[in-house]
Amino acid sequence: MDTPRLILPSDVELAGQDSRLLVRLCNNGRYVRVRRSVYTEAAQWQELDEASRYGLRATAFQLTTKRPPIFSHTTAALLWGLWVLGLPENLHILTDESNGGRSRGDITRHLRRQDDVVVRCGPFLLTDKLTTTIELITRLKFEQAVAVCDSSMHLVRYPKPGNVFTSLAVPTSDHAPQWNTDTPQGQPLLKSNLLNAAESLPSRSARNRAVAVVEFASGLSGSAGESISRVRMSQLGFVAPTLQHGFVLRDGRNAFVDFWFEKQRKVGEFDGRKKYLRKDWAGGKSLEDRIIDEKNREDQIRAQCAGFFRWIWADLMDLNGFERLLRQAGIPKR
Repeated sequence: MDTPRLILPSDVELAGQDSRLLVRLCNNGRYVRVRRSVYTEAAQWQELDEASRYGLRATAFQLTTKRPPIFSHTTAALLWGLWVLGLPENLHILTDESNGGRSRGDITRHLRRQDDVVVRCGPFLLTDKLTTTIELITRLKFEQAVAVCDSSMHLVRYPKPGNVFTSLAVPTSDHAPQWNTDTPQGQPLLKSNLLNAAESLPSRSARNRAVAVVEFASGLSGSAGESISRVRMSQLGFVAPTLQHGFVLRDGRNAFVDFWFEKQRKVGEFDGRKKYLRKDWAGGKSLEDRIIDEKNREDQIRAQCAGFFRWIWADLMDLNGFERLLRQAGIPKR
């Protein structure tokens, strides 16, 4: 779907009509006010998912500012495809004002530091991937910070077409930026670079926290659910699994599993379920074919191991239940 057109009062006036027409169209339900003095057609707005609506709010804000804003923190993280749990309520931007500027409405302002690196993604300016990652892992809960850090290091094995970031992590304007992607964009960060940035933080507590997150992080994690699963296993004291262990299927293809417990010869997989519903997953096959293919894959892996078990988001949210699940699967504690 094309990005909905945003309409300003000045656009209506240029067409020779009274700008108050936008208010009337909004009142009768034909238009939606995205933010003050910025409107779009209600029908197009209704077709957008929540992440795309958030992105349209960012575009609308940019239209109303004298200088292009620099997006940061969770707003920048969404453009980088980092694994942020849930959508932020506010738009996060940097300011050069020494007092941090005024945060009001749905805009949260952060003081820009001299070493902050800014790049371009289509029409947007935002903090670079390293800056964005370090800012978040010092603010989020440990498991959420690990998910962000994992995604910053994640190498996309099969990148989607239209990646708006080049291999040098310099955004291009060839494609419209995507706000609803869970595929990390740009060159994956190196753990050494993340550690150097963490060690440079001015606060000892921030340094210690960031280093702990980076040391625990792994670019082999395939999703936020896998990242948080790994944190939960560690918190509960279970042995650490190998990530992305490979099996060879009967037709010679490689199949990689989320977690491999080598001594127990057990396979564990986090099942986000959303992948079965995504049209771009598994080459655009029907839902029925995707489920059958996944069942065949699992059966062939089961034949090469001593056990195969799965869990979902609800299991991760119940710490005691997740511990029982791992125990019942035969996974020992350290």
